[in-house]
Amino acid sequence: MNTPRTHARRGFTLIELLVGITVSSVVLLAVAGTIIAVNNIFQNNTVSKTAVEGSRVGTDFLNRTLRYAGYGLDPAIAFNFDTVGLPGDRKDNYTEEVEDWGHFVTDDLAFRYRDPMFLRRGELDGTGAPPFQLTLEPATTFGQPLRQGQAMLIACPGGQDYFLGRLSADVAADGTSATLDTALAAGLPGDVPRSCMADTGRRPFVMLVHEKRLRVEAFGGRPYLVMRHGWAANADFDPIAVDVESFQVSYQMNRPPANSACCAGLPAPDGAVGSGMAWVLGDEDSVVLPKYDDHVPAPTYSTPYDAPLRYNMNPANIRSVGVGLTVRSARPLPSGTKNQGRRLFNADPVNPEDMFFRTTVETSVRIPNMTSRAFFIPELRADGVAGDIKNVWGG
Repeated sequence: MNTPRTHARRGFTLIELLVGITVSSVVLLAVAGTIIAVNNIFQNNTVSKTAVEGSRVGTDFLNRTLRYAGYGLDPAIAFNFDTVGLPGDRKDNYTEEVEDWGHFVTDDLAFRYRDPMFLRRGELDGTGAPPFQLTLEPATTFGQPLRQGQAMLIACPGGQDYFLGRLSADVAADGTSATLDTALAAGLPGDVPRSCMADTGRRPFVMLVHEKRLRVEAFGGRPYLVMRHGWAANADFDPIAVDVESFQVSYQMNRPPANSACCAGLPAPDGAVGSGMAWVLGDEDSVVLPKYDDHVPAPTYSTPYDAPLRYNMNPANIRSVGVGLTVRSARPLPSGTKNQGRRLFNADPVNPEDMFFRTTVETSVRIPNMTSRAFFIPELRADGVAGDIKNVWGG
C-alpha cells in the first residue's frame, strides 16, 4: 500500500505574519518615538539656549557696567530719577505692546561716571544766562570729536566747587572752545558755574562725564535691553539682550547699623508702604524711589558716616542696585508646554500663558563709588596753595 507523500509546508501562516508585523511595528514605533523624543529635547534645548544666553549676557553686562556709577563724581548726582522725556513720563513699570510679539515692561536706570582718560584745563565764563563759554588753556584741544549733549564736568582745584554742563553744539577734535548748558535741575549740587572757574591763574579742570541709560525698547518688532550713551532722545545706543519681557530695578539704601549712635531703629524710607524696614526702594507696588529735594538733602564730604543725612532717601545714599531680567525665547517650545512669566520685583506678568520658554535672573550690584569722599584720578589739588582740601567732596 502506497503512503501519500507529505510535502514540506512553505511560507508563513496568517497568524505568524500578524505576529511578525505587530512585533516589527512595535520596534519601529519605539525607535521612531525615541528619535522624536531626542529631537524634541534638542529642539527645546535650542529654543531655551538663546533665552538663557540672552539673560546671561545681559546680567554680565549689568554687573560690569553698573560698578562704574558715580566714579569721580559727587554721589548725589551719580543717579538720575528725572522722568522728563521718558516714554509715558514713567521711571517705573512702563509697559508697551510690540506688534506680533506681545507686551514688555521696563524700569529706567540712568547713571553717570567720569571718564578717567580725559583731562584738560581751561576757564568757564559763568556770567549771565546759559550757554556758558568754555575755553581750554592755550595749545590745548579736545582731542576727539564731541557730540551735542555730551556732559562735561568743570571742577576747581580742590574739587569742592564744580559744574556739570552739556555741550550745546558739536565740537571738533581740534576745537579749543565750546558752549555749555546746565545739565542739572536747579538746587542740585553743580547746577550753576562758580566764580573760581574763570580764574586764569588757577584754571579749573575739564573732564568728560558719561551718562548712561538702561531700559527696554522695541526695534524691528522685538524688545531689546539697550544702553543709551547719553540721555538725549537721539543718543546712540547698543543692544544688550533681545526678547526681554521684563527689566526691573531696585535701590538698596544705606541702612543704619544696630549700634548706630544717631539713628539705630530709624524706620526705612518706605516703611509705611509695604513690608517696611527693608531699605530697598522701587521693589513694591506703591513705588517709592530715591529723590533729591529740600526734605532729603544730600550728605557732604564733611558729614560723618553715622549721621541722619546718611540714612535718608537721597540718591547719594544708594549703596547697591538690584536688577532683574526676564528673557523670552524667540520661538515657542516644540513640546507645547504652556507657562507664564513670574512676578519680578513689583511687576506682574504682562503676557498671558503661552508656549514660549522664559528665564528670569536677579542680581544685586554693589556700587563702591557711592561711599567715596575723594577723587581717584586726577588729583584735583592746587599745588602750593596752603590749606587746599585734597579731593574731598560728596557721599
